[in-house]
Amino acid sequence: MLIVLCSGGHSPGVTTAGLALTLTWPREVLFAECDPAGGSVLSGYLVGHQQDRGLGEWAVQLRRGADAPATLAEQVLQLEDRRILLGLASPSQVSSVQPLWPGIAETFATIGGDVIADIGRIGGSDTPTPLLARADRILVIAQPTLRDLSALAPRLAEINHRVSPHMLLTGDGPYGRREVARTLGVEVVGHLPHDPKAATILTHGAGSERYLSRSLLLRAARSLATKLCERVAA
Repeated sequence: MLIVLCSGGHSPGVTTAGLALTLTWPREVLFAECDPAGGSVLSGYLVGHQQDRGLGEWAVQLRRGADAPATLAEQVLQLEDRRILLGLASPSQVSSVQPLWPGIAETFATIGGDVIADIGRIGGSDTPTPLLARADRILVIAQPTLRDLSALAPRLAEINHRVSPHMLLTGDGPYGRREVARTLGVEVVGHLPHDPKAATILTHGAGSERYLSRSLLLRAARSLATKLCERVAA
């Protein structure tokens, strides 16, 4: 199963939501940083890790004609039962990856286990649209605020590919799930609560992992992850 996470305007916590889902996913999963703006996990949640692997190096091998699934396995970082494909070190690498997105999307969709792909903000010329086109589930992330929802609304039609997008709300705002769903005409599958302490661990690598495992953020992410897996299975 390929799940693509994105945002419509201001990219509010897409990577944080992706990591929260990955850490609570009930089965084998790969979290792939595919944001054209570059990866942030290595300088955030995994700060202090020294890595020379990731999407950029995988792209180099793919351009040389290497087997995609085999070389992907060499480029992921293993964290217990979770795997992470670190993102691009620089936005300047996007042009070299751009023609490879169709093959990357096909690999993600067909390898064993699930893939959660974070593509960041959509709507630009560098948006990896093949990932959206091949996704089994598209989750558009936004805060329930006028600023975020207004930026998202004109982009929803653009991401109506093979599957209709669903929304995942994050943080605080004046609008509830039902109101957002009714106004934008999309299903809201969940709401990850405002939890600054847990979010700081995921974005900056600062804080206690013991707190993270019992935080409101991960409890909500665990419930959503279970629901998503059950729905796809059904």
